[in-house]
Amino acid sequence: TLCVFSPRQIQNTHTGLDLSVPEYQEIRGKMMSGHVEYHIVVVSRLAAFKSAKHKPEDVVQFMVSKKYSEIEELYQRLAARYPQVSLPLLPRKVLFVGESDISERRAMFNDIMKFISKDEDLATSPELLEFLGTKSSSAIDFKGKNLPDDREKEDEENEALDFFKEEKTPDLISQLLSVEDAKKGEKKEGGDEEEEEEEILDPLGIIRY
Repeated sequence: TLCVFSPRQIQNTHTGLDLSVPEYQEIRGKMMSGHVEYHIVVVSRLAAFKSAKHKPEDVVQFMVSKKYSEIEELYQRLAARYPQVSLPLLPRKVLFVGESDISERRAMFNDIMKFISKDEDLATSPELLEFLGTKSSSAIDFKGKNLPDDREKEDEENEALDFFKEEKTPDLISQLLSVEDAKKGEKKEGGDEEEEEEEILDPLGIIRY
């Protein structure tokens, strides 16, 4: 939902855009699979984020949830288009993700988003506007954008569940890795991008044990 604040709320007055990543949410799948969504808070007075009802001086605030792979894609696109800009480091991708990894990623994503919102070129780039869901879309479209992803996730989880039913090996780790390999194979055949579901959430360190 779009909220309107006074213009004093904007810290980056030269770009008219503030970005931060204050929190994240773990989305659990079947067994130990799942992914993490990072909540990106947008505070802006840019016309691209406002509807016709808003005044020019109005400041709007909303939040978008993005997976590691989506933030990584934006990062690579910005780095390619603006090679002269030294973006903060992108957190590394790992297969087994623990709570400390996720917390560290949130902090690094927060630094990246704050850096982007302070740079005039990056803050108004078509790559960023598309990432945050503008492209002549309203606030309602932000929510709607996640629906196809959710359906994909359900399909993937159902496929993984069927695989477990057919699998005779009692070794949980080999089952998990087989499912991950199967997913990777499906993605390569379908030409889809790698998704965060390939990571296994391991907050308790079960897999290392």
